Amino acid sequence: MRVRERFEIIRPIEELESALVRAALEDPELVTAHEEAVLRTALSLARLYKVRQGTRDVGVGVALKPFRDELTRRLTPVLHPASGAVSRAMLMPHLRELKERTLNTRDSLLARFQNRLSFEAVDHELRHKSLVLVLGGGGGTAYVYLGVMALLDEYGLSPKLLSGTSMGAILGLFRSRMRRFEQDEVVNIVRTLSWRRLFRVVSAENRYGVPAALRLFLRSGIGRWFGVDTSGGEALSLKQLPIKTLITVSGIRTGKLPHPLEFYEKLTAAAPGQLLNPLVLPKWIAALWEFATHPEILTRVTLGADEGTETFDAVDAAGFSSALPGIIHYDVLRDDPRMQGMLRELLGSRRIFRLVDGGLVDNVPSKAAWRAVHQGDIGTRNTFILALNGFATKLSTPLWIPLQRIAELNVARSRPWAHLTHDFKRSLPALSVVPRVDELLDAIAWGRQQIAPQLPFITRMLTPLPRLG
Repeated sequence: MRVRERFEIIRPIEELESALVRAALEDPELVTAHEEAVLRTALSLARLYKVRQGTRDVGVGVALKPFRDELTRRLTPVLHPASGAVSRAMLMPHLRELKERTLNTRDSLLARFQNRLSFEAVDHELRHKSLVLVLGGGGGTAYVYLGVMALLDEYGLSPKLLSGTSMGAILGLFRSRMRRFEQDEVVNIVRTLSWRRLFRVVSAENRYGVPAALRLFLRSGIGRWFGVDTSGGEALSLKQLPIKTLITVSGIRTGKLPHPLEFYEKLTAAAPGQLLNPLVLPKWIAALWEFATHPEILTRVTLGADEGTETFDAVDAAGFSSALPGIIHYDVLRDDPRMQGMLRELLGSRRIFRLVDGGLVDNVPSKAAWRAVHQGDIGTRNTFILALNGFATKLSTPLWIPLQRIAELNVARSRPWAHLTHDFKRSLPALSVVPRVDELLDAIAWGRQQIAPQLPFITRMLTPLPRLG
């Protein structure tokens, strides 16, 4: 079954669970803890279609179809009532028999697959939900995500999968290199960065990227924390990171680049501050608009998920994902036969001319995360996908509104694939890629403050359900 077809079956059930939890938070008298567990376990059972047993998946979707159809028919008008308010009076008639019906269905499923599925595997998939964190691009606006990561960690919530684009991909690498989030360590890493260390105005060969005013030297900036140039060690690949990590890049299809390569190298002035020049900014936005409004130019590449990309160098992946046409050029020109060969194979097999910023195809890559989960990449398919959008449209930054609207074209397509997409109304400016320590600490505080109202919902969704029966 295709991803879209599976999504259309599962997503309505997940939305019913979210509606129940939000209603219970608004009205503590709506359901008891046991009643909520009955309803959510029933919904969790209804959405099952594959269960991981050891190293293989067991398909159970067909066996559960009658239960799924009955449950959605009964609970949809209750949890999505025409009145807009979920009431206890409407829930109670279903609660009286739902526990027994759910336990009987679960036990029948175990009996049917008794030689292939254990009680423990099914029970874990029903009761335990894992966190998936999606980190959008947007330059310095993304630093608010560090505050979210810190707050989630304080609540004992660690992501099992990270999916990022551009600056979100870079910050995702910071998070994925550690099982527990260490805010002080990340702050110290950022303190070592500088414009001079990360960016240089050089005219260099281009092999896999698009030339631009600035060349990004990400490996010299953050590489030491990912095994680059360590004595006797090799740079970490995406597969070797402690937390499963996906990074989105845009592939320019062969023969589809709107202008010659030289056009993008000369599109803007070398100094980043010149982007705000009224003579420069419109020209650059017009060039990006060509990519955003002509989908035939670009194709999405999800490094870490697409076939043959699991061993992609982690820093290189984030570098290509951050290579904004006309502004930033990233490339692999070093003597590295493994990466050179992998890039040639990727571009040749996908008929891609060059790799550029992932935000042009998917600035908040929730669909990539959903697809990876339901392909079985992290074992469980019971997840809560939290997407963070630092580059959301802000009236306080009018100069960036045209670019934010370009990003929103693909962000809008991604929103349905996350269980919660949070748009940040306050963040650092997009050009604050290398912030001062006080600016970084402000961004962390803003991230904590803005996600805090959603924490009751997030934590309740991720708290393991008590076992029924």
